Amino acid sequence: MNMQIVTVGTFVYALTWSCILSLTAIGITLLYRTTRVPNFAHASFVTNGVYAAVIAWILGLHPYMGIPLGFIISGIEAVILFYVLLEPLRRRRASIFLLMIATFSFDILWYGFQNILADVLQYEFKILSRSIYFAKLDFEFLGLKGVTLVSLVVFIVTFLALQIIVYRTNTGIALRACMENPSLALTLGIDVTKMLLLSWFIAGATAGVAGALMTFYMMCNTFTGTFLVAEMFCASIVGGLGYLYGAPLGSFLVGFAKVFLLSIVAAIIGPTVINYAMAVPLIVLVVTFAFLPEGLASIRIRRGGA
Repeated sequence: MNMQIVTVGTFVYALTWSCILSLTAIGITLLYRTTRVPNFAHASFVTNGVYAAVIAWILGLHPYMGIPLGFIISGIEAVILFYVLLEPLRRRRASIFLLMIATFSFDILWYGFQNILADVLQYEFKILSRSIYFAKLDFEFLGLKGVTLVSLVVFIVTFLALQIIVYRTNTGIALRACMENPSLALTLGIDVTKMLLLSWFIAGATAGVAGALMTFYMMCNTFTGTFLVAEMFCASIVGGLGYLYGAPLGSFLVGFAKVFLLSIVAAIIGPTVINYAMAVPLIVLVVTFAFLPEGLASIRIRRGGA
């Protein structure tokens, strides 16, 4: 009976993390599909969401209100990054490597701003701004924590909305044209810059939502996004960077593998194994590459004969 309770609890824990991780990986995959740029500034997008939840709490709102706030703040940061740094470089035909370094540099700069914000929150508002965890403020429904239900709903709504936008609207057609061939899309009268801007806003916004949800799932601080960026990329790559629906596939594989494997090993060896949790996504990545170099989404492509 106790084993059953542990198993159910572990499953719920893994489901929650997989949904949150999916929200981060979707943005990474979307940006790679549109710009071919590995965006290391995704770390700061996530951390924005963390502090959006804190700001909502300071304003007298429930920390869950950090979800829409994080959506806006991280979306705006992504727009700033694109317009101020990446678009000028892209127009000068900068290499992918240079664009990647630019996102990394921008992330370091924004990390500095986030630490300034954390200091202000700590010294002016007397908040433990580097130990953020709102689990005690979470609600329960049918025996489940609110973060599980909210993260699942937000993930499903976000993924379905993206599918509708990308595959059922004129904007989506233009966006996919930019993904496949930006030069041809430009000759067809499509505003490539506007489409790229849209993809960056979506990527930043979804990452900000994920960051706000993390405050109910784990202890967070200014380093949270940076600490998790390798796992985010692993989830995106495992799913298949060439396919938007691959992000959730990779996220759920990485998320469940991480939680279940750690639970099993911790039960045998002891809780100290949790210190090596970040090795699990990398192991999943290596194993996936050994059998599916193009990621999990390539299975469907191969079966379809493409």
